Amino acid sequence: MDDISVIMRKISRITFFFLFLGCLGWAIWPEWGIYFGGFLIGAVGSILFTWQLAWKVIRIADLAVGGRRGRGFGFLSRAAIALLAAVISVRTLGYDPAATVAGLIVTPMATLVLGLSSIRRRNGHPSNERGEKQ
Repeated sequence: MDDISVIMRKISRITFFFLFLGCLGWAIWPEWGIYFGGFLIGAVGSILFTWQLAWKVIRIADLAVGGRRGRGFGFLSRAAIALLAAVISVRTLGYDPAATVAGLIVTPMATLVLGLSSIRRRNGHPSNERGEKQ
């Protein structure tokens, strides 16, 4: 469980960095507020459903250790969080839908990049092949 907390901390830091950039961009270019606002609402929704997924993974792992079976990873609840962020952003606040979707994919993209970089780090140098003698 320590690995997931380290990964979640890294993902949260990356997402907070993008939230900072969105706030900074909105302060510098206030006329683009509909784009930055949509991105910020999407990024907040993104980190919320990533935290929910991490909580579900930990919960299911605890159930599996205890010999019980979990109910699943709760896609509907994560989809509801994303839909709620989109509705609040677009319908209620009038922000750009494309910017909201861009914000919603920030955390999954950070997870993908961290996962790919950890695979590359674990395997070492790409020229290290099996059976080669040096």
